[in-house]
Amino acid sequence: MTNDACLRPDVTIIGGGVAGMAATIHLATAGLRVTCLEPESGVRQAVGESLDWATPDLLGAVGFSKDYLLRSHVSTYKRHVTLQMKDGTSVQYAVSPWLGRAPYNIELNTLHADRLTLDPRLRERVVSLGVSVVRGRAVSVERDGARIVAVCSASGARYESHWYLDASGCATSLLAREFHLPFQEYGPRKMAMWSYFKVGTPSEGTTIYTEATSGQYCAGSA
Repeated sequence: MTNDACLRPDVTIIGGGVAGMAATIHLATAGLRVTCLEPESGVRQAVGESLDWATPDLLGAVGFSKDYLLRSHVSTYKRHVTLQMKDGTSVQYAVSPWLGRAPYNIELNTLHADRLTLDPRLRERVVSLGVSVVRGRAVSVERDGARIVAVCSASGARYESHWYLDASGCATSLLAREFHLPFQEYGPRKMAMWSYFKVGTPSEGTTIYTEATSGQYCAGSA
């Protein structure tokens, strides 16, 4: 076995978001050698700060418990969603209590996350585990039939490993494109515009302002 083969990581992970970081921490903690490809050169304001029901447990399993996230002001509760319509009417949605009981036992209160605070802490944990975080955008794969030989970045660098995990998200999934994996979109296409601003009254919820009128599928929100 060559020295290159000895140094080759066990897993190459494409994408350094919450899912990619969590997978990286799990694998590195299990003793695997991991390389994580992350295209961004620094912390960026991410779109999507509302963590779904599964995410608090996912983060808790890698050392970021819900109590820690709330206590350190990384997250706040999100207990409901308010849909504010163009005509001035609004509807508030909350998770049904029966989902929190057996056999489902779903966490009814999910979280808002301050990604500008959460993401650096996840990266610090990843680096402390000896993971190689590489700045580069994965754009293609080298294949031998159905077997991946290497992942290639936009700069022309090649990354070889025994396994590959694509955590780049459904909109940009490299392996799904390369292997023509089927997927199903839900609902018609829509557009959302995001902005960040201070509010006078704290709210443990999300308000969606939509341009759609009552009875229409959400055509646009901000």
